Amino acid sequence: MASARERDRCRERLTRLSDSSLDVESIQREAIAELRRVIGFERWCWPFADPRTLIPLSGIAEHDYGPGLPRSLELEYSGDDFMAMGALARRTVPVGSLSAETGRDLARSPRWDEILRTVGIGDEAALACRDALGCWGWIKAYRGSDDPVFTEDDLKLLAAVGPSLGSALRRGINGAAPTADVPPSAPGVIVLDRDLRVVAWTAGARNWAEALPAASIFAAWGMLPAVVYPAAALARSGRGAHETHALQRAVDGRWVKIEAAPLDGEDGGRIAVVLRSAAPAETFELLCRAYALTTREREVVAAMIAGADTHAMTKRLAISRHTVQDHLKSVFAKVGVRSRREVLARFSNATETTSTPRT
Repeated sequence: MASARERDRCRERLTRLSDSSLDVESIQREAIAELRRVIGFERWCWPFADPRTLIPLSGIAEHDYGPGLPRSLELEYSGDDFMAMGALARRTVPVGSLSAETGRDLARSPRWDEILRTVGIGDEAALACRDALGCWGWIKAYRGSDDPVFTEDDLKLLAAVGPSLGSALRRGINGAAPTADVPPSAPGVIVLDRDLRVVAWTAGARNWAEALPAASIFAAWGMLPAVVYPAAALARSGRGAHETHALQRAVDGRWVKIEAAPLDGEDGGRIAVVLRSAAPAETFELLCRAYALTTREREVVAAMIAGADTHAMTKRLAISRHTVQDHLKSVFAKVGVRSRREVLARFSNATETTSTPRT
């Protein structure tokens, strides 16, 4: 068991790591190595989150229940299991363990009993990586069935590093601008039955699925992109009708919108999942949030996207030329660029006219 000093030093190291210039996956893997050393666990996963709907996206992982992942996500987002990721992210303290939640009766969790138990997993600790701007992902750590459960000190350490790790995920969500020579893709549709099994899908859906992160791994497990299952489970339940969509970045830099909705008709219980290019306003809102832009900075970027020069911005926003330049400097620093052209490249999914937010 790690000492209080070791835990304090771990927290300090992870805070420094989160502020480093490493790419987000390197930060994730180093953070997991540090937490493994101090807390102790072998298997884990770390998906990203859509901060608006709290649906998990692709991520990185080291566990052995891959083929059971669709069912695990379905159970977690059907509303009848313990410590679901979406619910965890809404808590005042967004951390927990399955042993504590179930009163040490893990079999009370359908997800544990049906999926995790079968591969020898015992307790699960989960942390929503949440900063002041939202939840950007989750860490799930697993101990074996013969290992002791996670302690209160383990959970306190996770809670302490959650905000800094959340900020690191937020800064890393943007990635590079979309590849210029990628041709536009038509929207695609996947039809699922009541058990979230594929009934049919279009060529467009296949193209989008192949463009998402970890596509080859999911295909090897015989499953759709992971984001489909929680969205579809929410749509089927009817309890999250306003949360049955997510934005995810494709490997080529494009933003993809995934939306799920129940189908009417004789074959009740079927779900339609649409994959399409994200609309300009959808990516604009997410990127402004990810870059931590203020309301006025959002207005400046929106005016820039609409083609306004500095003079036009002063009239449109009723501010001085000097103030426009100050806002632009702040935007450049937050986005990590040096010119307006680079800002437009980062917001390239939002290059159509975007309405200026009101103060």
